[in-house]
Amino acid sequence: MSIGTTIKKLRRDRNITQEQLAELLGVSTNAVSQWECDKTAPDISHLPVLANIFEVSADVLLEIDIAKSKKQSEIKEFTAKYAEFHSQGKTEERLNLCRSMQNKYPNDETVRYYLMRVLQNGYIDESFDEIVMLGEQLLQSTNMEYRTGAIRGLCLAYLDKGDRAKALRYADMIPPAEDLHVHVLEGNELVEHCQNYFWKACDRMYLYMKYLIDCKDAGYTHEEKHTMLESLYDIFHIIFSNQDFGFYNDRLTRISFFMALESGKAGKFERAIDELEKMVLYCDKFKNFTEIDHSSLFVNKIKFSRKDISKHSEETLGHAYLRYLNNNDNVFASIKNDPRYTNIKERLVTL
Repeated sequence: MSIGTTIKKLRRDRNITQEQLAELLGVSTNAVSQWECDKTAPDISHLPVLANIFEVSADVLLEIDIAKSKKQSEIKEFTAKYAEFHSQGKTEERLNLCRSMQNKYPNDETVRYYLMRVLQNGYIDESFDEIVMLGEQLLQSTNMEYRTGAIRGLCLAYLDKGDRAKALRYADMIPPAEDLHVHVLEGNELVEHCQNYFWKACDRMYLYMKYLIDCKDAGYTHEEKHTMLESLYDIFHIIFSNQDFGFYNDRLTRISFFMALESGKAGKFERAIDELEKMVLYCDKFKNFTEIDHSSLFVNKIKFSRKDISKHSEETLGHAYLRYLNNNDNVFASIKNDPRYTNIKERLVTL
């Protein structure tokens, strides 16, 4: 209950009108009305007088607002710490942080939302029922981010369990993308909105491309898959025409690796080595990336920092792709002793 609601309740309990209270305080009736509607709050100098009029302590007027303010401050600190752990790939620390807040604020939807997110990051098997419970609770949220996150979480949780029917039921809850902002916004807000579309579209294209070429029913040959990946590689270079990739050095690392993998499977080993060397180049740039003010025309109003990146593991990108190479030694067997290939592996150890 807010201080305005408290004043309204105490005033009514004592059969005092807004006009009478205003006269006692030396303020306008409108001021009292504004307080009770929570549009404004009384000046601190009015609190002792209000407490005397209502025959309560000032603490009674403030304690609920203080508790609310304290909770809001703690939730804000919680989400900031969660983001810090996420950017460092510290999953266990995120979970412990969420559990601590859950014990303190078990019904807070922000805590529920972040707890659900971390449980899906490596704890689905043992926490499936809890994920479903949290997701169903968040479906009632008026916060669109939390509700959409719950739908996504429930969809992927059921998919992980092999229940495609239920996963599809939740997938169908997400409405088709229809951006009305582009019709409404003006000036710098419109510019930033449109540029964010191009920036984010690159990541969406990468995601859809991976699912498309990995789908056996699509029937693509290794050369066709390579051509598609190469086209996506070129699109990234069109959007970021000044090669100011920043975060997208990560995606270009991945695209270059998958191009090399398809080249290897197609028996094009010289091309594969060229692409693996590109992979190392982008991986190195990503390692040294901290923040960027993009300059390419499609995105030149966008700034992006490393702290904005979430990680699901503390493993570095270089070590991840060294592991992927080792897992695909059979594909690159004919070049495993090539000095360039050996150097690629040595470089990844350092990245």
